[in-house]
Amino acid sequence: MPDNIGKIFEAEIKASIPYDFYVERYKDDTSGFYGVSNPADFRVYKYPLTFLWELKSHKGQSIPLSKIRGSQLKGMAKADRYTGVYCGFLLNFRDLEETYYISFSVLAGTFYIKTETGDIEINPTGRKSIPVSWCREYGIQIAQRKKRVRYSYNLADLLRRYYGESN
Repeated sequence: MPDNIGKIFEAEIKASIPYDFYVERYKDDTSGFYGVSNPADFRVYKYPLTFLWELKSHKGQSIPLSKIRGSQLKGMAKADRYTGVYCGFLLNFRDLEETYYISFSVLAGTFYIKTETGDIEINPTGRKSIPVSWCREYGIQIAQRKKRVRYSYNLADLLRRYYGESN
């Protein structure tokens, strides 16, 4: 298991995805090495739907918008236009032991603006972080269970929403 808390969160999420879903972990290159700019951390697929998830784990009551790269927003905006593709963020507030799913369109529509050049930027007149109180109101809380030190997440309930299955 990795030492970096963000990598631990990613490993816990990957282990929590139901077995009948295809999971691809995009190479994580925060520096954009050789022009690599992935839209998310994970691509999760089960016919006929694809999910792009960017994971963020942070201490405190809010997650800085600066932790989300412009290339991720641009990639998600491009993918989110297609039928059957759902883009979003799994936001983990470590100190509070709460995790939320926020769709790309809701997050982008609240905290970002589209520039004349088509880029997506943080709204200069808005907040600079995503508060947990906002996530509680607009997100889907992901049930999580602590197993001694590590967590497992009930992603099956989140995914059932998209397949029309009851919880």
